[in-house]
Parts: sequence; C-alpha cells; structure tokens
Amino acid sequence: MEPLVIWPGWLGGIGVGLFMLGMIVLTGKALGVSSAYGDACGVAFGSAHYRSGEFGAGHMWRLMFALGLPIGGAIAVFTSGASWHPTTDMGTLYEPVLPQALWARALVLAAGGVLIGYGARAAGGCQSGHAIMGMSLLNPPSIVSGACFFVGGIIAVQILFRVIAA
Repeated sequence: MEPLVIWPGWLGGIGVGLFMLGMIVLTGKALGVSSAYGDACGVAFGSAHYRSGEFGAGHMWRLMFALGLPIGGAIAVFTSGASWHPTTDMGTLYEPVLPQALWARALVLAAGGVLIGYGARAAGGCQSGHAIMGMSLLNPPSIVSGACFFVGGIIAVQILFRVIAA
C-alpha cells in the first residue's frame, strides 16, 4: 500500500482561520457545525420542531457547510497524490482498546459519535466550535470550555491507554 501523503497541519490551520474570518466578515455568522444535525433532521423528517427557531428558514447554511467538510477532505486526498480506501484502522495505538470485529468496532465508534453529538447540543456547540470560534472572539465561556476540553481529553487518553489497554 502506498504511504499516505498528508498536507501540513499549519496549512489546514491557516485555511480554517481564513474561512472563519471570512464567514464573520461576510455573513456575521459564527463557524460551527453541531447544529447542522438539526438541519439534517428537518430535511429528513420534516418535523415542525426542526423548521422553527434556530432551525428555521435561513439556517440551512450549516447543513451545506457540514456537507462540504467531507467534500473538502476528498479534495485534499485527491490533490495530495495519496490513494484512498475505506478502513476502520486507527493505528496501532488504538488496536488494544477497540474491538477487532468490524461490527463491534463500528458500534463503538458510532456510540462515541452519538455521545459527542449529544454533548455538543447540550453545551451549545461542539468542542471545535467553542475552541476555534469562541476563543478567537475572546468569549470567556469558550475559553474556559476549551481549556476543559483539553484537560478532559488528556485525562481520558490516560485512562484509555494506561488503564483500559493495560
């Protein structure tokens, strides 16, 4: 298998920063995707709840932005010269903590995604939205939550790899 060619992280950071600034300047809207789930539910189910308030008219941009993320990822892969193939391999570090059966691994990863989605909606935004957008606007709750996300991540990784994988 051909080695994956990865774009440098600094280039992605510059791209996210420029997009975030452009979004604020051009639209006055904050960068974020966690509420795009509600937009997707509105499209899929047509529920009145997902057609009013924060999910009302004029908010479908979040869904379009969220759909653009995998498209951007595909563009990055195809312009990097790397080959792409579907995989559940997350590297050797994760092998001891994830189930080996494909169905079980998919179930664990999907459950993690559901929990992250629930937490994002309960917190009024996802971790990256608070950290990237809120901190750049010097929003005190976002600064505190961003610090808590990092501390919580460090603790979770230590528990996962030192206790569970041991």
